[in-house]
Amino acid sequence: MKQIKLPFAFLILLVGMVTLSCSKKDIYIHLTDTKWEVVKIKKDGESAYTKTDESYLLIFTNENTFTINLDVNNCFGSYEIISSGDIEISPLGCTEVCCDSEFAMELARLLPKMTSYYGQGDELILEGVGKIILKEK
Repeated sequence: MKQIKLPFAFLILLVGMVTLSCSKKDIYIHLTDTKWEVVKIKKDGESAYTKTDESYLLIFTNENTFTINLDVNNCFGSYEIISSGDIEISPLGCTEVCCDSEFAMELARLLPKMTSYYGQGDELILEGVGKIILKEK
């Protein structure tokens, strides 16, 4: 009887560990000197994501500043990690050359509205009024 209980207990433990590791959010992601490519965004109140085929790079240049490259314009701003998983992003300053796409303009509007962040695999998830999903570059 003990021989049957031991493998069964091990199996239950293994399943529990896998389940927890898949659902755990890695909020201790380090942002300084990292580059992220925008994959998709979701506006507040919408259920579907909008994906992009363009390359929009969000670069956290040091402990409190970032840049983001849009279609034509470049933007910059500052951020502050309030606590583990909580972030405050300043309004963006951007060059004003014409003709960024609708997606790029929405991305620039959404970014300062993000209030939390976490990692899942090689992705950075920014949430707040909407959601931005980025992939590590």
